[in-house]
Amino acid sequence: MRIDVDAKEYDFEPALNWVSGFIGAAVDKRVLAYEKRERGNPLLTSYFRDNFALEFALAEARKYRKKTGRVPKGKEFDSLYNFLIPAQRIYANLPQAALSRFQGALRGALTDTNGLRPFAYEVGIAIHLMQKKWDVEFVDICGTARFDLLACQDNVEIEVECKTTSGDTGRKIHRQEVNRLADLILPTTQQLVDTAGCHLIRVIIPDRLASAEEQLAEIASAVALAGQQKRAYSCGSAEVDYRHENLSAWPDPLRDRDAREFFEHLLETKNSNLLFHGRPGHSIVAVVIASAKADSVVDALAETAKYAADQCTGTRPAPQESPHF
Repeated sequence: MRIDVDAKEYDFEPALNWVSGFIGAAVDKRVLAYEKRERGNPLLTSYFRDNFALEFALAEARKYRKKTGRVPKGKEFDSLYNFLIPAQRIYANLPQAALSRFQGALRGALTDTNGLRPFAYEVGIAIHLMQKKWDVEFVDICGTARFDLLACQDNVEIEVECKTTSGDTGRKIHRQEVNRLADLILPTTQQLVDTAGCHLIRVIIPDRLASAEEQLAEIASAVALAGQQKRAYSCGSAEVDYRHENLSAWPDPLRDRDAREFFEHLLETKNSNLLFHGRPGHSIVAVVIASAKADSVVDALAETAKYAADQCTGTRPAPQESPHF
């Protein structure tokens, strides 16, 4: 298969109509659920918008068309159309037996941890190969092989397995849970910021920061008690250390590039999750959330690469696409 990889503005609406017929209502429902959680905790907004950008763009495009009768244009929708237009053309060129599998992959992506992004990545790799004059078959979707793509050019065949991951891969502390915990400790930081100076809080989790509400609430309570009593406090879910520094000045986390290094030095930590709550010229609260155990990012990525290699037959060249963040 080698499809036309050029797109014009008149291709936007057919592509939007096509995908809406499969997952339009489901995407709207999913995005509404994200937005509801954002209203309860605005700190989750950047996480959801970064990780599910295609879902938000699709829901917004559908909303705009329903309101105006036109499809939206602009750079905020470029990634959406870059996915939808080739995906529609690929679908039109698949064997009849593969159409239901393609639809299933599209619907299944909505419940995937990484949303539509991995599916869009596979489509993007296929288009990149087609632009380089390779014929590409979606053999996994067609059910004829375990790897994703078979690319052919002249007498050369290569197998391609596409894997994506996220910035949380191999990490003990995940971004979504940090944002949820940050919302729970906000009342404590709001109280501390009334007192002048630099407030430093270290939250050390024994292993992995779980997503359970009970654990997050227990940690937030420990932070509150440490802040109130101005001393260290331990619970089953975390060890919390508090100290107050009578500094006359400190870098602004929003403006100064050296702010992270400055506070990491004070908190005796590196490459951890840092939260700030401050009042300019008066006070700042710096909170670090870290695990007592080391991350295993390299091991996790290596395991992903090994799994990708295992999908291939071993009879053809099989360049692996690097995990995409």
